[in-house]
Amino acid sequence: MSRMLKLSKSLIVNADEILQVHPQIEVEVHHIINVWENKKGEMESSVEMVDYTLHSFMGEPLRMCERDGGSKYQMFKRYRGIIEDLGIDIDGLVDDAAVGSIPTILVNELENDYQMMQENKRADRDPIPSILKGNHPGNIKVNA
Repeated sequence: MSRMLKLSKSLIVNADEILQVHPQIEVEVHHIINVWENKKGEMESSVEMVDYTLHSFMGEPLRMCERDGGSKYQMFKRYRGIIEDLGIDIDGLVDDAAVGSIPTILVNELENDYQMMQENKRADRDPIPSILKGNHPGNIKVNA
């Protein structure tokens, strides 16, 4: 799922993905993709992992565990404790798996979208002269 927030200086997109970081562990990773135009007029972007949540452990999704009367947070704490007791560095696994997991083509598409937004914004500020008004070479003399 992705959500966009348009700001005057940049485009910020949230991107969530499910990654298998261990044969028995899947996490949902939350990224923020930021696209902006630098002072030279070139597109720049950054992708940052901001958080993750445990998605499933030993094949059982956390949402399925709620049937036991516990909340997802309680299940997350319980499973996180088991994972730590097993000596698994889940934070390190997530960091390693998240690097480069957002496809470059997605970032390129967002850069193109932002560039089009900026060009449309400039076009709105500087409208193209109408051929029906003024001394435009294509004036058809309707308003002459």
